Amino acid sequence: YDISHLRVKAVKTIREKGIIVETGSEEERNTLSSEIVNKLGKRLEVIQHKLRKPRLIIYNVPNEITTENVVAIIKTQNPELLTNGEDIEAKYMFKNRKGRYNIVVEISSQIRKQILQSRVILGWEICNVADYVIPRRCYKCSRYNHKHYDCRGEETCPHCTGKHKKNECTTAEIEQKCINCITYNRFNKEEKVNENHSALSKGCPSLQAVLKRYRDNIEY
Repeated sequence: YDISHLRVKAVKTIREKGIIVETGSEEERNTLSSEIVNKLGKRLEVIQHKLRKPRLIIYNVPNEITTENVVAIIKTQNPELLTNGEDIEAKYMFKNRKGRYNIVVEISSQIRKQILQSRVILGWEICNVADYVIPRRCYKCSRYNHKHYDCRGEETCPHCTGKHKKNECTTAEIEQKCINCITYNRFNKEEKVNENHSALSKGCPSLQAVLKRYRDNIEY
């Protein structure tokens, strides 16, 4: 059938004997899905990609706040932020460098902006809030999209690409190399990126590309 009127940005095959089709907009995605179902519904199954809910990080929460009670406390002490009974779910908490705890919560996109423009009251403290966008990076091979316990690669230093751990590296900052940007340049001959930095650098082009893909899959 004719889909020439749709902007198909990319087509990729996947292992489960299927294909991933990227369209130019949500409207075009819905149109393509409807046409496939109408004409090939008995032969093909269409699964539309669902965007993730945004996650926010609440900094320096009081010691009495936990993942079990934080949602109830937010709703009680911040009624102006959650006026329509919006969903909010505590995901996990972790200790920061100051010895205090941060909590990550998942929330609907409708009230994300409202919360980001204010602060959250917890107990007797007013806590700062920000978007929480953290890519998965392997501490073993320094590459993205998997964790160290699933890694099948070699030990790779994030500072110099050497076959040793980060804390064993003696490379000067001016001589650092990024394994991810080196790999990108190897497979992209025309568009080169700077690879003279640590894979841990916040300005790393590979990191920025991963963050962009991550944000593109969040329902902002």
